[in-house]
Formats: sequence, C-alpha cells, structure tokens
Amino acid sequence: MNRKQYKFSFTAASLQVPMMIRLAQKLIKEDIIPGQLEPADLRKERANTGIRELREFRDRLETLSRDELALLADGPFDEQKYISLVAFARQYRFFYDFMVEVIAEKVSVFDFTLTDMDYNVFVNRKAVEYPKIENLTTNTLNKVKQQIFKVLEQGGILNNVRDRQIQVPLLSESFIQLLSDTNPMDLKLLLN
Repeated sequence: MNRKQYKFSFTAASLQVPMMIRLAQKLIKEDIIPGQLEPADLRKERANTGIRELREFRDRLETLSRDELALLADGPFDEQKYISLVAFARQYRFFYDFMVEVIAEKVSVFDFTLTDMDYNVFVNRKAVEYPKIENLTTNTLNKVKQQIFKVLEQGGILNNVRDRQIQVPLLSESFIQLLSDTNPMDLKLLLN
C-alpha cells in the first residue's frame, strides 16, 4: 500500500485562521513562497514555539495554489476559513481521512452529531492499518482528538466542541470552481 503516512505534528498549532490569513497576505504582498516566511512573521514571544508553528503553517500554505492563497489573503472570511481547513486537510492525511470517512459519511446519512464513539471507531480502524497510531501515548492521542475537534470548530464544520453539531457550508460558485481547478475531490472536505 503506497499511502501517505500519518503525521500528527498538527498538535503544535490548530487551524488559527487569522494567522493563516496574515501569512497569506504577506506571501501575496511580497510575492514570496511559504519557505521564505520567518519566525518573526508569527510575532511569537517564545522562539521555539514560533519555529515549530511556522513549520506547520508553511507546510499548510504550500498545499495551496497561488489563486487559493489570494483568496486566503483577501477573500470573504467564511471562504478564508474553508480554504484554511482544506490546506490543513491536504497537509494532514489523518484529518483528511477523518473528514471524508466520518464527517462526510455522517452527513450523507443525515446524521449531524459527531460523537466520541465516531472518533474512537475511526482511530481504532486506522490503528490496524497504521501501527504507528498504537505507539502514540494516551496523552498524544487525547491531544490529537482535542485538536481535530478544535480545527473542525475553527473551520466552521462544527458549531462548537461541546455540542459537536455538524454544519454543512454553503459554498459560492466561485469557491467551488477554485477548489475544482486544484482538486475536485477536496469538495468532500467541505461536505459538498
């Protein structure tokens, strides 16, 4: 099986849409690539935290086309949230699979409540395929779960992390076309 390995480095930084927007604005304004961003661009006090977070943001931004970056920099806020979520999912296959295999599947059967059981069944199923998951500590697994739910909330897919009601985004035709131009399969990430 030649599938992308799961990375869990997203525990270092949740979706953080305002930061993604600010970094995209810098990329567009200065006509640079994500690899040229520097820790000072995050405006963090702790250098180690800034370096780790910057690496995650760079990796996410590198998944976006130039047109997607332009939307992230200057588009409507809802679309900025959604494109940030798409970048997150493109970078972290575990999250991508969760969106497609759990969230989208629940919506397809008109079940709009995300439960702990939904998440646990997914993790247990993936642990069979990816033994690396079984090697994660309980603390790390809890952090992964917490971050996934937080990202879903920040990306507008869950109403909040307590109630976990799934919300299907209403996408503009131009946004649908933009995603379709890059990868039409990514529309599943936004439940469309």
